[in-house]
Amino acid sequence: MYNLVRKNIYEKNLIEPGDNVLIGLSGGPDSVFLFYNLIKLKDTLSFNLYASHINHMYRGKDARHDEDFVRELCERYGIRLFVKRKHAGEYAKELKVTEEEAGRILRYSFFKENLNEIGNGKIAVAHNLNDQAETVLQRIIRGTGIDGLSAMSFKKGNIIRPMLNVHKSEIMNYLNENKYDYCVDETNLQDIYGRNKIRLNLIPYLEKSFNPDIQETLFRMSEVMERDKKIIEKYVELQFYDVFRERSEDRVILDANKLKNLDPEELGRILRRGIEELKGTTLNIEMKHIDYAVNFIMTGATGKKINLSDGFTIEISYDNLIINKINKTNKIVEKIPDFQYNIVLNNPMYIPEAGKTITLTVTDASEFKVEDRNGISLNYDLIKGNLVVRNRRPGDSMIPCGMTGRKKLKDIFIDSKIPAEERDRKLILADDENILWLEDFRIHNSFKISSSTNKILNINWRKN
Repeated sequence: MYNLVRKNIYEKNLIEPGDNVLIGLSGGPDSVFLFYNLIKLKDTLSFNLYASHINHMYRGKDARHDEDFVRELCERYGIRLFVKRKHAGEYAKELKVTEEEAGRILRYSFFKENLNEIGNGKIAVAHNLNDQAETVLQRIIRGTGIDGLSAMSFKKGNIIRPMLNVHKSEIMNYLNENKYDYCVDETNLQDIYGRNKIRLNLIPYLEKSFNPDIQETLFRMSEVMERDKKIIEKYVELQFYDVFRERSEDRVILDANKLKNLDPEELGRILRRGIEELKGTTLNIEMKHIDYAVNFIMTGATGKKINLSDGFTIEISYDNLIINKINKTNKIVEKIPDFQYNIVLNNPMYIPEAGKTITLTVTDASEFKVEDRNGISLNYDLIKGNLVVRNRRPGDSMIPCGMTGRKKLKDIFIDSKIPAEERDRKLILADDENILWLEDFRIHNSFKISSSTNKILNINWRKN
């Protein structure tokens, strides 16, 4: 079995020399099997090995025994161990999810903390062939497509599964032959969770009544689905970036008009890809959610918004389709506060509320060359009082260049199809009497450069 794990790591390029590898070490037979295999490979492949253990606490003394076992194992081999104690049952109630899901969230959030401390790396988890078969069956029961049937991969992002094709019986034989101790979680022998019921009841029934090799068959099917999924993903990636416009921490913006020209099946795939861009996974995003969103896009009008599962919304804003990630208080990222800063010429000024830097300089008209201009220029001679940079206020208006009458900034934004949530980030330059310039749009008509202009104000800005 050591040779199979070693072959997986080499052929699938799971670990490279110099990597930091963090193993999820529960103390159970699977993780102990992986631990000993990685210990054997550590010096040959020249990687750094660390371990992470979650004490879920709901098993009382047994959970503390597992923690002590893992501590002793890591001390024996000089492996740095990270330990976290948190009651999974209480956490599940807090998150309003199952204990299984709460435990998964706990593990992977703790893995992330550990990696941040050691300077990034890879997470090695001990999923095996039987786990893969259970996962496929679980997803079939819930209803799934090719993505779900492909189940777990040997490598996805920074997560590696070096023993995914190793059968449970082979793991137990290896541990027993080498007299390696491990912990037994009695809850795995109780059909109290969905996965346990599949393992203890459904799989034995399928093996007895239909196919004695059902687990190997399901594993092979997952490999076929994985290959097909990769082909689809390549196509979806091309389509996604064709409609992609912008991404931030909390949103992805896509071209709504291009999306409407796609087939519903393509559109659904691209939506899943957009959610994955923000979430890192499409877990808990079901087909019914995608179908609902596809129908919304095909029929929705600007300003409309729908809620999806797991803290995501989709809205249409003019020509944009916006996928939003909702924060922990179930609100979209809060409105940008009012800001106003006095201008100091020739000094770059960072505007934290807008995430932009603006620089204003003054030059003599005789030195001004149109071909050298890389920003906005206006007549400095006519400025009254102090210059400030700020964002919009109720009732703001200006006389846009080329017009004679005033126009409200709100109307300019609407005419230009600027989404409401972006308007507070637009920079405004004003003196004591007028708005002189609105970012990405026009200068005040009265401040155009003319033959009588003596000094020119140059405006340059950039996103940080």
